[in-house]
Amino acid sequence: MVNVGKDCIVHGVETAAKFELYNTPVVSQLNIDSPLTSKETRFCPGIQGGAEWNGVAFNPTANLVFANTIDWCSIVNLGPKSPPPGDIGKPYSGEADADAPFGRQDPKEDAMGWLTALNADDGTVKWKYHSPTPMIAAIAMTASGLLFTGDLKDDFLAFNAADGKQLLKLNAGAPIGGGGITYLANDKQYVAIAAGITSNSFKTIGGNAKIVIYGLP
Repeated sequence: MVNVGKDCIVHGVETAAKFELYNTPVVSQLNIDSPLTSKETRFCPGIQGGAEWNGVAFNPTANLVFANTIDWCSIVNLGPKSPPPGDIGKPYSGEADADAPFGRQDPKEDAMGWLTALNADDGTVKWKYHSPTPMIAAIAMTASGLLFTGDLKDDFLAFNAADGKQLLKLNAGAPIGGGGITYLANDKQYVAIAAGITSNSFKTIGGNAKIVIYGLP
């Protein structure tokens, strides 16, 4: 691995280069370097914390990178290596509690989320939006500087990408944890977003999944 500054020369095709321009936390951090032991270790972000499957978005006009994240801590207590607890065929990660094979999360009421805007050049935080639920939905951008996303309280959200001003909050009728796009049809702009996520991890019941489409004025 090669830590790269402004210049980098890598010899050999087998060499992997590590490019790290900056490292900016976008969720709470606690005991991130602490080893897991047979005593309880509480750490943040937890097993369900951090960034989920939807990646970051970039607005070249504002030169900002946007990330949706989950602020939710976990507690892990390692058990003996052998024999593993629980039944054969069930998940096992080293946790001593067979009923919580991936550790215990903090209470659901303590789970929250962030939408963070960072300067793409140096990683400084330009603005943040605090959500009362984890933010796992994708982020859709427009060339005019609008940002669209959603939360697990069924809300479709719109922001001014440059300064974080919330422009819109509409109830989509189901928790939002999927992707979103914006497109033109017959000279009218629309935003479509996937809603209805059912998740044991995040304790949501979405019912029938659906695509919710909004027309922009």
